[in-house]
Amino acid sequence: MNILITGATGFVGKNLLPILSAEKRYKIYALVRKEPEKFLKQLNIDFIKGDLFNLSNLKNLDKIDVVIHIAGLTKTIYSRNFYYINTRATANLLNFFKKKNLKQFILISSLAAFGPSDNNIPADELSRPAPVSHYGLSKLLAEKLIKKYGIPYTIIRPPAVFGPFDKDIYTYFKMVKNRVVFNAGDINRLYSLIYVKDLAEFILKTILNKKALNEDFFVAYDDFYKIKDIVGAIESVYGKKSFKINLPQIFANIIGLPMQLIYAFTNISPLINMDKLREINQKNWICSAEKAKTLLNFSPSCKFEDAIKETFLWYRENNYI
Repeated sequence: MNILITGATGFVGKNLLPILSAEKRYKIYALVRKEPEKFLKQLNIDFIKGDLFNLSNLKNLDKIDVVIHIAGLTKTIYSRNFYYINTRATANLLNFFKKKNLKQFILISSLAAFGPSDNNIPADELSRPAPVSHYGLSKLLAEKLIKKYGIPYTIIRPPAVFGPFDKDIYTYFKMVKNRVVFNAGDINRLYSLIYVKDLAEFILKTILNKKALNEDFFVAYDDFYKIKDIVGAIESVYGKKSFKINLPQIFANIIGLPMQLIYAFTNISPLINMDKLREINQKNWICSAEKAKTLLNFSPSCKFEDAIKETFLWYRENNYI
């Protein structure tokens, strides 16, 4: 079976490729824009130079059975970039494979495509999508495109993902190391989370699984977490406490625009910008993985606390902290 992966050198891709390459039944191709890291090149994977708007190098491949589309943009100071990368690039990939008898197109979308929960009721696959950010809307539009193309699909919507190579929740590991943790906004806000290795295992579980075809799934831990739960788990693996500074939401709102203006001249996406603020200002970001559990027998193999410990050890071994 031939599988093509996009976004192979990103956070999720780097964790998925070793798992996929261990499956000898798959012939794996990875579309990459830059030279992959050494540990990826040691895997049994054919790396193909190109991008989602230049697929000419794919024309010489043998028949592709499954596309796993992970590539996407999560941060940018210009909202139009979300639609260019997350929506238009997906359309370009779909157009390329429209008449090639593709057996499955797997899209890694996001909880942001459905938006937040203003109460304690988690989003599920029957919820009405209501994205609040350009990022979320660009992902939702990509989902709608896939459903119109007639290609068998599977849509996977993870919430906040953490683990090796992550740079977002990693911020809290750095703050705990320095013994001072900043948080802006509602300290009681609830989040759904998923460990990247469990997400990778779930992706593997959906490949040409008849129960997963033309279906969409949320994938997450059963429990919901507050920032203090995440920080507490990180403090446990460090074996030390940190001083917490909880800033009002208005603080993030005030610095959001200046940060975006400053970074506009450096071409680097800031941690907080106006699009991210639309998400930060919401009440809860929670979802239910009950459908994944019932239909595909999904269950995270790594408990939250153990996943935090594994992540901590990886950061330490790779000189992140």
